Amino acid sequence: MFGVSLSTLSAKLRDDNLADIKKNLGGGVNISLFEHYWTTPDFLYQEDISGKLNNIAKAGFKTVRIPVAFDNFLEPKSFNLQPQIISKLKDIYNTCAAKRLNLIITYHYGKLNNNNSPGEIERISWMWKQIQRQFSGQGYSSLFFELYNEPVMNGILWKKTITTIIQNLRYEDKSRIYIIGAVNYNSLDELNVMGRLPDDKLFYSFHFYEPFIFTHQGADWTNNKTALLKLPYPYKKSRMPDAVFIENSGTNDKELSRYPHEATHEYIRERFKTIAETCLRNNMPLICTEVGVIKLADRKSRKNYLLDVTGDLSNLGVQAILWDYDDKFSIKRNDIDIERYLHKWLMKSKN
Repeated sequence: MFGVSLSTLSAKLRDDNLADIKKNLGGGVNISLFEHYWTTPDFLYQEDISGKLNNIAKAGFKTVRIPVAFDNFLEPKSFNLQPQIISKLKDIYNTCAAKRLNLIITYHYGKLNNNNSPGEIERISWMWKQIQRQFSGQGYSSLFFELYNEPVMNGILWKKTITTIIQNLRYEDKSRIYIIGAVNYNSLDELNVMGRLPDDKLFYSFHFYEPFIFTHQGADWTNNKTALLKLPYPYKKSRMPDAVFIENSGTNDKELSRYPHEATHEYIRERFKTIAETCLRNNMPLICTEVGVIKLADRKSRKNYLLDVTGDLSNLGVQAILWDYDDKFSIKRNDIDIERYLHKWLMKSKN
């Protein structure tokens, strides 16, 4: 469906009201798959996620975020995306549209740093233009492009860089809503510093995994930083791991010393409140495109944490997208159902 239909025109008219579109995102969840750069494209192309999308819609989610390692899907010696990944994303979008799910496509594992040449900006812009052109005239209130995941570079340089990328894309599409985060892995503090960009069709995003030693406990990709297991949330001294185990874990002493303060509902609520108020004051529509806790956390603490973060974000009018559906941070209870305690949040987010 590439012609301009009445529904497309209606979507474009509604696009001026970012608040309504943002509200319609409801509760969301990430599907971890196409960012797996360590897996061959041919294998990933065989994955059919239509069943997952069906279950996600039935559970009450309204938005799906699909991270994609674009650099893993390039033609040899080229910056052109393989046609298979474009076709795959189109199929996913069509399935989402049929199930009335919003879709966010996100570029993961980019190569931007403080030493990038203008050529890297053009390369990223070109990859996105290939995606954008395929969806021209479609889904302006239900399909969103998150242009770069978790930048790690100088904040001032990032602001200039992402502004240029936006301008490169906006030249070809005046209506698409882009999602933008700040440096230090989509830090909410850095988003507060970055402020508003010169474009009227943006959602601003942050990621939240605080306290990191709790949400990533036992993760095998963070060296020894998160080696400590059985951390309680909320913090309770009597439930902390044995002192000898703590000493031998290799977990950062500084983060451990902050844990009694940071592993509390009050701390998290204040963190969210600060960025929400700043963005409201500066007319920056705010969403959280990643929040979650690893499955290795004990069940009760995990439940407490997810209830606190989803509840607080919902109360502040900030749409949350959980990381993730069925991978290492899975929110599934079994093969079909999600954890029951998330249903209240999902029902509230639909209103």
